[in-house]
This record gives sequence, structure tokens and C-alpha cells, in this order.
Amino acid sequence: MTAHRRRGADRAVHACFSVREAPGITVTVSHDATGLVGTARHTAQRLLAEAGRGYLGGRVELRTPRPPARVTSRPSAFAPRHRRAVRRAADRAVALAVAATLRGEATGVRVHVRPPL
Repeated sequence: MTAHRRRGADRAVHACFSVREAPGITVTVSHDATGLVGTARHTAQRLLAEAGRGYLGGRVELRTPRPPARVTSRPSAFAPRHRRAVRRAADRAVALAVAATLRGEATGVRVHVRPPL
């Protein structure tokens, strides 16, 4: 019997933020996601500063969907669009996780990745 996967079941970015007293943002990403570390760090720093808590630091954990497999037989524009959609979802997830942490709510946030058009 073969295992069946629901299509699109893992198309979400999970973000978790924890506050630290020491300044600086540490980011961990589950998959090799180019550009996500800088984007997540910048988003967290910006939101802490906007909330008047720029002196705090924290730790961001991101779990992202795996990138699509590379197809060498034909060039595709899907991969760059997929990376852009994941980057946008990660940005939203980090923003929501930081805001939830500052409100004292649960810090785990899940944001679905909008499929590229």
C-alpha cells in the first residue's frame, strides 16, 4: 500500500517568537531558505521597535515548506515565484508571532503560502 499525501497540506509557514532581555534577533530556519533569515530578522526588529520595545531581542523559529524540485528538462518561472510567496508568508508569520508574544498570547503562528499565479 502506498502512502498518499494530500496536495498542498504542507504549504504553510510556521513561526514562533520568544523574547530575550539581550538585544539582537536570532533566526533559525528549517530548510535552506535563501533570504528568509534577513527578512525575518528585519521584520522582528521593526515590530519590536514600533511597539517601543526596541531594546529587547528574541529568537525566531521558522518552519517553511520544502522548495519545489528542480526540473532540468525545461526552464520554469515557478521556483522564483514560490520563493517570493514563501518569503511573503514568512514575513506575515513573523509579524503575527512577534505581535502575539508582545500581547502575551500563544507564540506559534501558522500562515498559509498563497500559490503563485
